[in-house]
Amino acid sequence: MSAWTKETIRSLRLRLGWSQSDLARRLHCQAEFIEEWENGNVTPEGSLCQELELISHQAEACCDDLQNQARAEKIIEEVSLSQIRSDVLEN
Repeated sequence: MSAWTKETIRSLRLRLGWSQSDLARRLHCQAEFIEEWENGNVTPEGSLCQELELISHQAEACCDDLQNQARAEKIIEEVSLSQIRSDVLEN
C-alpha cells in the first residue's frame, strides 16, 4: 500500500473486527493515535506504517487460507476424498 489514509486504516481495522484500542495495542501506540488517523487529522509515519502493512498482509494471508480451506472442504465432500493436492485449489 502506498499511503495509509483514514479510510484504509478504518477499513483494515473493521475487516479484522478490531476496536481502535485493539489496533493501538497491536501497534504499541495510544488509541488516541488511531482515532486521530481515522479522523484524518494526522497520518501514521515510519515504523507504524510498516506495522500496518504487516498487519494488512497477514489479514490477506488469513483470508486466502480461509478461502482455500472452504474450497478444499467442498472438493473433498464432492469426491469423497480424505485428502487433496494443494495445486487443485489454485484453479
